[in-house]
Amino acid sequence: SSSSPRLRRRRPDLLSLMAVQALFEASMYIFVLVFAPAIVAAAPAAARERLPFGKVFSCFMAACAVGSATFSLCSAKGLRAEAFLLPVLLGAAGALYLASSPPAATMLQRALSMSHKPLYLVFCFAAFEAAVGVYFPAVGGLRAAYLPGAQRGAIMALTRVPLNLLVIAVALARDRLGDTGALRC
Repeated sequence: SSSSPRLRRRRPDLLSLMAVQALFEASMYIFVLVFAPAIVAAAPAAARERLPFGKVFSCFMAACAVGSATFSLCSAKGLRAEAFLLPVLLGAAGALYLASSPPAATMLQRALSMSHKPLYLVFCFAAFEAAVGVYFPAVGGLRAAYLPGAQRGAIMALTRVPLNLLVIAVALARDRLGDTGALRC
């Protein structure tokens, strides 16, 4: 087919895009499995029944919208996703690392004068959600640029295999990993 030579020329880009999608989207699913138990575990025992998860989720969705607006601003300025996606992915990884690292958490909590660890976790998780808001439109554009339309569905299905295997492995090992270990995966 006429797209086969194009696919071969873009193979390194294609493999990189598939790897980014599998790894980042796996981290999103793992985050969904872990965020509520991590916040509950960080809260004082007396407050665990009263945690406002509706408000927490609303904050996450607002952060995601901020990320999407950031993508729109970057695009309007003529920046290509290839130019800003790596710092966004590193920021997402950093947010989850800070949420899962007790020494980093203690240092950042002190710097921000946050005495409540659940609030600190919400802050870190909202930063991750802002990165998610940038990620989806950016990767959508990259898919359109690098994945041939006729083969896009098959390539996306292949990307889901390692993504699902990683999420299942972490979910099965969660008792051993704990919330901190799962967030670091």
